[in-house]
Amino acid sequence: MQIRTTARHFDLTEDLKNFAEKQIGKLERYFDHIIDSHLILDMEKSRMTAELKVKVYGTVLSSKYRSFDMYDSVEKVIDKMEAQIRKYKAKLTDKKAKKGSTRKGQMNMSEEEERLKEWG
Repeated sequence: MQIRTTARHFDLTEDLKNFAEKQIGKLERYFDHIIDSHLILDMEKSRMTAELKVKVYGTVLSSKYRSFDMYDSVEKVIDKMEAQIRKYKAKLTDKKAKKGSTRKGQMNMSEEEERLKEWG
């Protein structure tokens, strides 16, 4: 996974960058197929905003959080993204399960048709 970090209206410290990359790296434990992530950190007066965009196969997931502490904003935006990734992964597994059950249902119908022919 490629991690990009952008700081707007302030200088990004190495500690904050390392903290953010470590937190974003934890997202891979929930979903292996993350292609790219972009963290945008913004400061307006005393408000610190963290916005995270994660590109996965087929879509881009986005979350945003604003608080008075940048570390808190990063933690909360990661938590939000974690929930979105779990939901997206569940959605994908449901689609796969539905495809598999449809095929299985078709196979059962053909077996029944063969049995009817034998008896018929």
